[in-house]
Amino acid sequence: MDFAAYPQWNPYIKEISGEAKVGSKIKVHMKPEWEKGVTLHPRVIRLEPRKEFTWKGNFFFPGLLDGEHSFILEEVSPHRVRFIQKEKFNGLAIPIISTSWSIEEGTMRSFGEMNNALKKRAEKVK
Repeated sequence: MDFAAYPQWNPYIKEISGEAKVGSKIKVHMKPEWEKGVTLHPRVIRLEPRKEFTWKGNFFFPGLLDGEHSFILEEVSPHRVRFIQKEKFNGLAIPIISTSWSIEEGTMRSFGEMNNALKKRAEKVK
């Protein structure tokens, strides 16, 4: 939740700002290495401290291409957690986009890079 630190370690989400509060809009700038990036203004839809942070945003207008992005922490043991990051896309543009560009493939690759960077950061903090 330390939004200010994201640029220091996160290779995918280059900037995130705003209030982490259900109903609030936040600003998220995502930039995979192979693209110019995109800035979204999603709304926080779920927040449970130390367990879940989820936002929902859209491209251009609701219903065209919507994405629900979740960060979930599950306690595995007293000193270990499982980090789950997921994205659920829906909207009218999905059939068009999925035939010309693999949105899932690019997203999964970017999430993997972010997850690896977060793991390295967490292991340093120990």
